[in-house]
Amino acid sequence: MMKWFYRIIWIPILIVSVLFLFANRALVAISLDPFNVEAPAMATPALPLWFWLMGMLFIGVGLGSFGMWLSGAERRAQARDNRRELKAVKKENAALSAKLDASKKQDGGDTEEPPKLEATSV
Repeated sequence: MMKWFYRIIWIPILIVSVLFLFANRALVAISLDPFNVEAPAMATPALPLWFWLMGMLFIGVGLGSFGMWLSGAERRAQARDNRRELKAVKKENAALSAKLDASKKQDGGDTEEPPKLEATSV
């Protein structure tokens, strides 16, 4: 259901965006000097409007992705620490299991189970 909902929303937006980009093919020079309109100190070459729009869209997506990556740094560091700790615990568990097996063999194969603890409610 959600798949169709997204298609109903995004397909018309995509079509209108493509039509807008094709309709605005005029050359546009972007000026970064608000004080001198006739001869700006900082201006870009005249390129089609769709180039500027798509360029700003890609820059925005890139900056947003970079920001999300930076915001997840703490979680990635915690995951790395947890992974290291898990490896150490597994290694320790394997060593203790081997030691327990060796001590059982040394005791003559006594396979007596330790007493089970029963849960009680308070």
